[in-house]
Amino acid sequence: MKTALDTRQSVLIEAMRFPLIVLVLLEHSVATNLAPMRRSLDSANVFHFTTELISHHLCSIAVCWFFVFSGYLFFRSLKEGQLGPAWFAEKWKRRAHSLLFPYLFWNLFNVLAVLLVTTLFRKFGVPFSSDPLYSVERGPLFWFVTGPIDFPLWFVRDLIVMTLLTPLYWFLSTKAPRFTLVLLGVLYLASYKTGGTLLQAFAFFGAGAWMGIRRINMLEICRSIRFPAAFLTLTLAFLATSLYGDDLHQLFRLLFFPFGMVTFMNICDRLINRPRARRNMLALSQTVFFIYAAHEIFILGWVKGALLRVFGATLPARWLIYFAAPLLTLLICLALFWIFKRLTPHVLAFACGWRKRFNNV
Repeated sequence: MKTALDTRQSVLIEAMRFPLIVLVLLEHSVATNLAPMRRSLDSANVFHFTTELISHHLCSIAVCWFFVFSGYLFFRSLKEGQLGPAWFAEKWKRRAHSLLFPYLFWNLFNVLAVLLVTTLFRKFGVPFSSDPLYSVERGPLFWFVTGPIDFPLWFVRDLIVMTLLTPLYWFLSTKAPRFTLVLLGVLYLASYKTGGTLLQAFAFFGAGAWMGIRRINMLEICRSIRFPAAFLTLTLAFLATSLYGDDLHQLFRLLFFPFGMVTFMNICDRLINRPRARRNMLALSQTVFFIYAAHEIFILGWVKGALLRVFGATLPARWLIYFAAPLLTLLICLALFWIFKRLTPHVLAFACGWRKRFNNV
């Protein structure tokens, strides 16, 4: 029987989705710049430090939580006696609708959007960057595998791999639970040297699966360590940002993620105590996949480009653009979502994975 804390956790997971996608937009609002962090309080370095602290540290916990939630929710509904090939086959069938088909749809849509925009810009003599067209010309292997062409969908690509490995996660988590935790920790820390995101995907998805299989309440854990986690979140985020460009930077960033995740869940746990915030967070959760898949298909880039043309590239303008670009992108994506939901609800539902929150379309 579900306890009150389990019910609370279910609501919280759904409510956290929209704040997490806002973090993704903030993360993508600044390009990766490997210039080392200087120990200086001059205005340019303060901007560099602040944007790196927010975008590439505090906001980077969003994808970590999405992996954990995916692993946890895959096994959350598992009941004794259900497990077997048929159970996994049914789960994979559902994930084909919620992950694979939208993944193919959005990458193909990106290809068509680039070809259309390129044709129109050439026809009317509008200057344009050749980078998107170059990505299209690299072919289907890049569109769907090594890219993908809709770059944020690397998360879905890795998640599809994790989903196919769920029988292995179940076997290890039930037969050798302590060994599994150690293994996941080793894989996580190993990503410090190997680079890339795949080992972190294994670790975070695996941690979520481990807790889902063993019926462990994540919220209960986060609440129990909220004060030390908050202190370590601020300390490690500051240290990691200070070491940006140093060999130790990625290690401190990896140490920061778990505590930053705990702190963010605790913040959202407090937020949903407010009825209005709770209603808005839950209502807007249906927009998350659309925002995630659509925002890098010209929208964010064009918003940033328009703001640069209007305000220039001075330091005060860069401060304005850093915060204004993700906000305007969010508003545009929300407007497009509601337009498509009204005009083409079934296409939108398919593109967003036929999730249960689209049952009313």
